[in-house]
Amino acid sequence: MERRTFLAAAALPFWSAVLEENVTGPRTTSRVVDRPRRISLDRRAALERNAEGRPLGALQRLIPEIDEVEVWNGASRARPGKTLRLVAWNMERGRHWEGGVRLIRETEALRDPDIILLGEMDLGMARSGNAHTTRALAAALGMNYAYGVEFLELTGGEIEERKLYPGENEWGYHGNAILSRYPLRNVRMLRFPGIEKWYEGTGANESEKVQKRLGGRMALLATVRLDRDVTIVCTHLESSAKDSAMRTRQTGLLLDALRAYAKGTPVILGGDLNATPDEPMFEAVRSAGFRPEESNDLSVGTRQRVEDGKVAILENHIDYLLVRGLGVVRNATSPKVVPAAYPPGASGSMLGDHAIVTAKVELPWL
Repeated sequence: MERRTFLAAAALPFWSAVLEENVTGPRTTSRVVDRPRRISLDRRAALERNAEGRPLGALQRLIPEIDEVEVWNGASRARPGKTLRLVAWNMERGRHWEGGVRLIRETEALRDPDIILLGEMDLGMARSGNAHTTRALAAALGMNYAYGVEFLELTGGEIEERKLYPGENEWGYHGNAILSRYPLRNVRMLRFPGIEKWYEGTGANESEKVQKRLGGRMALLATVRLDRDVTIVCTHLESSAKDSAMRTRQTGLLLDALRAYAKGTPVILGGDLNATPDEPMFEAVRSAGFRPEESNDLSVGTRQRVEDGKVAILENHIDYLLVRGLGVVRNATSPKVVPAAYPPGASGSMLGDHAIVTAKVELPWL
């Protein structure tokens, strides 16, 4: 049976179609494709102008392409061992994916990852060389991948990005991805509400007012078979410091979806949650059986920037690996925060504005 046929046949009723077509509620989709479809430059320009004054829900319905999930399971099928090395990394456009490959290969805490959860991965954006950054990274590491579009970018990005990379976007996609040494099955996307501030420019900071976007924050869910099924979730929650209530709502929607999807399987959930450990959303996370303090080094922040020519880790911890139903190995490399710089260390070139979080978990049944 071909991959797409299998995935469609395996769809759970809850995930069988887009459930809600407006921007006030979540949308779920099980539409899996081998290759994404491009939205033409003319269509993107028309969406940006919106000369007819269509409401956002109507604009979203004009671009069904962004609710398809690209899945590639062509990598060799690894045999599971007794542990899994997990990595979560907001790669800030993915433009430095080549340095990321070298860093992963040369860093003990990252080497030979089984699962990588990626955020802010560009496909066809001028600021990242119009590359499919997820596909390039996965190919270099020999891993399967699932890629979903978070935003259709109708501009070149932030103001500084437009200045530095003035070319045309060939695709304009920006999204999240799961990389895996094991085939990814039953892949689903959950798209959260809340695109209004990005399209209408009503956000709290300048970045949100100039990056005109359609789409919305979302989560990818998948299953890997490791003698038993394990659920993998990659997500990216709303970003502004003033969006705590939105993050709490998004977390609730994700946990509701996970109850229907995971069906009692162990769960690995991670990504850029844009929340410090004391935010209210973590009450729901803990109530759902996750223990952030066990699978993360919360004593170290995960934002980074260059200060005095060195890569400096900032205070706030906002990127996570959350685990339920699996034991976390605790040693010098797990859990750990690794600076995203190459060559490794503070003197290397910064590969993005987030550090990398990693942990190793045990598969008790093997």
